[in-house]
Amino acid sequence: MHLGKPKSSVSKKQTSTPGLLIDVSGKTGKPVHVKGLIVHQQNGSRDIKVFPLTGTYSMLPFKYLPAAVYAVVEAFAQEKIFAAWQKNYPLQKAVAIHELPYNQLRNHQYGLFSNIKPYVSLITWFYQAVDDMLITTTVLKPAVLSNYLPVLSFVCIRLPHGRIRILAMVNINDVSYHASDFKQHDFLLQSKAEFFLLKPEDADTLGQFPNGFMDTTEKEWPAFMQQVVQPLATRYEVNTRAVIKVEEIETQPQCKLYLSELNNSFLMLRMHWQYGEYELENAPEKVTVLTNETGEIHIKRAIEEEQTILGFIRSCHKKFEQQRNDYFYLSFDEAAKSQWFVKFYRKLIDKDIPVYGMEHLQHFRYNLHTPVITVTHKGNGIDWFDLQVTIAYGDEQVALADLQKAIFNRQSFLLLKDGTIGAIPEEWLTQYALLFRLGKTDKNSLRLSKVHWSVLQSMGGDDTIANQVIPLSQREKWNRVQEADESVFELPKQINASLRDYQKAGYNWMALLDEMQWGGCLADDMGLGKTLQTITFLQHIVNKYPDEKHLIICPTSLLYNWENELKKFAPQLTFIIHHGPQRVCDITTWQPYNIIISSYGTVRSDIELLQDYFFGYIVLDESHSIKNPVSQVTKAVQLLQSRNRIILSGTPIQNNTFDLYAQMHFLNPGLLGSREFFKAEFANPIDKFGNKEKAAQLRKIIYPFLLRRTKEQVAKDLPSKTEITLWCEMGAAQRKVYDAVKNYYRDSLLNRIEQEGVGKNAIYILEGLTRLRQVCNAPQLLKDENIAITESVKMDELLSELEENIGNHKVLVFSQFTGMLQLIARAMEERFIPYLYLDGGTPADKRNELVQQFQTKADEQVFLISLKAGGVGLTLTAADYVYLVDPWWNPAAEQQAIDRTHRIGQQNKVFAYKMICKDTVEEKILALQERKKSLADDLISEETGFVKKLTADDISFLFS
Repeated sequence: MHLGKPKSSVSKKQTSTPGLLIDVSGKTGKPVHVKGLIVHQQNGSRDIKVFPLTGTYSMLPFKYLPAAVYAVVEAFAQEKIFAAWQKNYPLQKAVAIHELPYNQLRNHQYGLFSNIKPYVSLITWFYQAVDDMLITTTVLKPAVLSNYLPVLSFVCIRLPHGRIRILAMVNINDVSYHASDFKQHDFLLQSKAEFFLLKPEDADTLGQFPNGFMDTTEKEWPAFMQQVVQPLATRYEVNTRAVIKVEEIETQPQCKLYLSELNNSFLMLRMHWQYGEYELENAPEKVTVLTNETGEIHIKRAIEEEQTILGFIRSCHKKFEQQRNDYFYLSFDEAAKSQWFVKFYRKLIDKDIPVYGMEHLQHFRYNLHTPVITVTHKGNGIDWFDLQVTIAYGDEQVALADLQKAIFNRQSFLLLKDGTIGAIPEEWLTQYALLFRLGKTDKNSLRLSKVHWSVLQSMGGDDTIANQVIPLSQREKWNRVQEADESVFELPKQINASLRDYQKAGYNWMALLDEMQWGGCLADDMGLGKTLQTITFLQHIVNKYPDEKHLIICPTSLLYNWENELKKFAPQLTFIIHHGPQRVCDITTWQPYNIIISSYGTVRSDIELLQDYFFGYIVLDESHSIKNPVSQVTKAVQLLQSRNRIILSGTPIQNNTFDLYAQMHFLNPGLLGSREFFKAEFANPIDKFGNKEKAAQLRKIIYPFLLRRTKEQVAKDLPSKTEITLWCEMGAAQRKVYDAVKNYYRDSLLNRIEQEGVGKNAIYILEGLTRLRQVCNAPQLLKDENIAITESVKMDELLSELEENIGNHKVLVFSQFTGMLQLIARAMEERFIPYLYLDGGTPADKRNELVQQFQTKADEQVFLISLKAGGVGLTLTAADYVYLVDPWWNPAAEQQAIDRTHRIGQQNKVFAYKMICKDTVEEKILALQERKKSLADDLISEETGFVKKLTADDISFLFS
């Protein structure tokens, strides 16, 4: 019997390896939990047994490890953790390990991982985590605990739409990774199966960037820089080069010399350098870099200039020749010998080098006389006046130029000719600083422009000098103009309007400024009739100076508003619009006209033609358009010549005080000094430091030339509701689309109407009108893939209104097209303008919630509403401005929209703006409404119904 070969009884060897498991599943209640495990491997298969590290018994699998390694592993056991804890933080009662205070437990565990890092290669590591796909289950995989130390850094980048992002970066072995490439488990960073040990403080920092980044906006950047970036920069490398605003300063330095005493034996002289508003110490570098809350300031040092001045000071005493420190010094005896110090001081003053620190000198004499300053009126010119100024400390006379320089540099002391130190009274800095800064000195005479007469009041005492500067007749008129109820100048009879009291006061103010030959800024709130007041004044000027021609410059959107207002209120004034590609660039053609109306862009383009013409008045509407002194528009406007000027703006200051400079310089050149002077003296102190004293001084300078009334101040004079047309002029691209759609429908419609009549084609007519209205809003609404135009004049104008003119008012924005509302919403999101949104798809309960938000929350200023969804049933009395983006045939529908806010409970005056594209079907609809009042009254019917009432001539007119 053949039994065959016996089966082999050989089996493969089994191995068992102890290891550690990092549990980051988050289910243990501890920051990071470490367990023990044994890996059994046999016949190519692997079995893992996990067990808790409780005490000595659980450490048996690790007994074959080297003693040093065993010790650091044993420290993870709960018995050892509690023992260490009891030693450092005695416990009053027994608690579970997860009940221990989180931060102390985290720090203790971090210490355990730090201790084990040198031995990581001798230990088998696994980790347990929640499965990325099945969050209800956990996975167990091999792990690596890295010896590389992760180092945090941060990088700031710019994103689209004005957002700024700070990215957290992790540097490992000189390679940088985004923090978002890792998973953070408290002080452990995980990249796939590899774990890195973070310092606890770094873990806390990174925890503030849960997605690896933090976002802010351009507007919030200064505060973000101060609150987030700068604290980070004290501990980490923060790269802000991509977003930092770098201000480069290249200007001549002013040396400032500081005196002090050294060891009660020496007079010490230190030099500082004033570059603009920044004061620097001596330094060898060619560029000094400073940081502030908004960015970096790079100051280019004028090294040669600094060295020239240092050389001059070094030449003033032979002892200085050998001194090569950042300072000079002399013994008191050497400084006093042969009146060296007095002569040295005089040389410094002659070189315009201010001296500080004399109040701290103990070894020099003080003049005990009370200083006296006397200011008297010396004489007037056509547009200036002179003051005689004398200053005396007892018998010691001080030159006006010396006092002026001292006050400019805010010095508290002067060195007099007899070698004594004279204190400058603190009140002089308040009373005379502004006067001295604005005037021109000639020996002891101070010459000022007459526009600075209001500054004389800062001197205190009576108005004797001010009364000598301004003629009695003008002073009397000025006082009368201040009385709102008194009319000084007769209203022109040609004006076809009844001006309200505050409007009459505005007209009187402009007429008086004309007599005094000063320019003025009418800064009434939006909607108070600045245009009407100005037209009334222009009629007065045309009556007074019939041969003069006047130039009105405004944004393109307001050109036709001026046209309509002139026709309406001053029909006898003749005017021409100088604008558009067909304009005639020949000033001889202006001969028949009183007024030329143009846009800022046209004036910039035609400045070579316009700058040689001498106008009577130049009127700038929305004058904040020239707030940037270095813009091409501002430079062009400043070149224009005229006898006088008026500017109009409801928001002459939009962003900061510096906005005022270019506008006021256009009105009355020299009123605010040089650009650098105004920035250092007023703009920076007011905007950066909230200096109320400087703000008061600025108000004192400009108040005669700026008239502002708010709606609240003149509420009793206002009607409860004011409707205004906001004209919009399409750009070339949008106009091209409009003309193409118009021509298509005109050609096809007129033929069909001729054959079939209006009634049968009502739907087709309505379709054409709707498409034209959509193009007026935004060509994107056509949803034609062949049209890639995104230009929208209404979008631009609306956003400009919301960003620049609204202030603290609340606004309703209505459109018949939900697509237009959605475009507006996206554009507002890009500019980070908050808004609420309601259309026909908004549920009823959500409608009520939105209404309550708008009515009660101050920061909810803009409500976008579809005309049909919001035309009825809503009470929105918190709003006082209404914008109708696309007015339609039915005035009743428009009034229903306006009446969402203009109803019982409304405490404010309501201003409603109809946005109309010039030379389009929208303008023709308005004209047709005027021509057919009876038709307009019937427009409550369905749209197709009233379209049937149009004649073929009406259709031709609409599509012409």
